[in-house]
Amino acid sequence: MPHNSHIEELIIKHLQETITAEEAYALQQWIDANEKNRLLFDQFINSEALQQKLIAHAESDRRIQERVYNELPEMQATLKISPKRGWVQWMSVAAAVLVVVSIGWFIWQGKTKPAIVAEQQQTPVATVIPAGGNKATLTLADGTVIDLDKAGNGTIATEGKTTVNKKEDGQLEYKSVTGSNATEVTFNLLTTPRGGQYQLLLPDGSKVWLNAASSIKYPTAFSGGERRVEITGEAYFEIAHNAVKPFKVMIYPADGGTGRGGEVEVLGTHFNINAYGDEQTIVTTLLEGKIKITPVDVVSKATIPNHPAVSARAYRVINPGEEAQINNKADIVVRKGIDTESAVAWMKGFFDFHNAGIKTVMKQVSRWYNVDVEYTKAMPEQTFEGNIDRSIPLNELLELLQQYGTTKFKIEGKTIKVQ
Repeated sequence: MPHNSHIEELIIKHLQETITAEEAYALQQWIDANEKNRLLFDQFINSEALQQKLIAHAESDRRIQERVYNELPEMQATLKISPKRGWVQWMSVAAAVLVVVSIGWFIWQGKTKPAIVAEQQQTPVATVIPAGGNKATLTLADGTVIDLDKAGNGTIATEGKTTVNKKEDGQLEYKSVTGSNATEVTFNLLTTPRGGQYQLLLPDGSKVWLNAASSIKYPTAFSGGERRVEITGEAYFEIAHNAVKPFKVMIYPADGGTGRGGEVEVLGTHFNINAYGDEQTIVTTLLEGKIKITPVDVVSKATIPNHPAVSARAYRVINPGEEAQINNKADIVVRKGIDTESAVAWMKGFFDFHNAGIKTVMKQVSRWYNVDVEYTKAMPEQTFEGNIDRSIPLNELLELLQQYGTTKFKIEGKTIKVQ
């Protein structure tokens, strides 16, 4: 039985007549599971309301299209596919992505409401707060702080025999002089505020995407027998392969709390680390390759010969499609068969909510839009399901959340009041 996160894609493929026999069987399984699913499916594919929502979100559609074209060019091929019903004939790839959002909300409503959903009058969230963007500060080895928003493109600093370049696409790039052998190890610190994100190209060619309210400390040139960096918050890595010099990431909670943290060791792989201080666990999700996770307290004891904590049980190795969670007791729990795309949705420009409570949703919103959240009543018992473009203004996002639930939002200054 497919998960709800895949139903959206199957329904879109059904509408576009691109669904395979195996996918059609999986979709039919979901439809046949209960009468509510069948009614929901029939309602959706015959719904004129969804067409109206697509038209109403034309501006959001344009923004999604730009992001899809930039980051998912392989999806452009779907433009050539003949749709099944007249009302989707004009749909671009961006519109298809927006349909995914709408289907996600339809499925969520199917969990908690009757299949036939009536439109509700909603109070618009008028205050416009723009989405986050490329914002960060760079702290050099001598303590100099550079505001990357204000720095011009090109070389912005020289650290030893390494140049630091700000590229036009918002990426920070480190380039070592060819043939140079740096003897002095110096470190830089890249920090994003709430409402910021940034990309980093390390001296070895490894790529790092840094999410809001996060930081990464790294050497300006990798010397010795390993490559080591330190992070707080959330980061996605694509590590350049080096069979003799492993890449290690030391993880620390963003609030500086003790008792949590760990080390990720890799040779060449793609993975995401979520280590925000206000989350219950530190989560490492593996997309490609293989990595070893070790709790931070074990790492600190590794220098003690024959210490009982340093054993095969002290670390876990995870494979693609798995995630490792480190809790406050430094225990590691490995989950298999997870949705890796959900873990990196932020890096591709989307919020990805799967059975997410209001508190989980608001944590992401608070970081990305640089706002505080205040609950004026008891925490609403409501879950959300769907993908939403992260480039839309805050008021549009909150209006969308209001439209498909009972929770109401009000913006006062830089605070969201959840009612």
